[in-house]
Amino acid sequence: MKRLFGLFLFWMSWILWALILVVPFMLDSDVETIAVVTTALLLAAEISFIVSLLLLGKPFYLAMKKRANILWYKIRVKNRSTEHE
Repeated sequence: MKRLFGLFLFWMSWILWALILVVPFMLDSDVETIAVVTTALLLAAEISFIVSLLLLGKPFYLAMKKRANILWYKIRVKNRSTEHE
């Protein structure tokens, strides 16, 4: 149950991050309202991400870190190859 809730919070944090990108285009409000909603979404996304990592534990964190490092390495190598052309 703890793992399932942790995974739910992990994916919810990604959904909240995606909502941050579309909020300015969805809300037909003033700048202050959009800023407050974006800030609230940012806080909710970060809190749910941190709590999900606490619930899922160190093995999940290390696996996620390994995949992120592989992806980051591929991006860096691709950028280096396009710079030298």
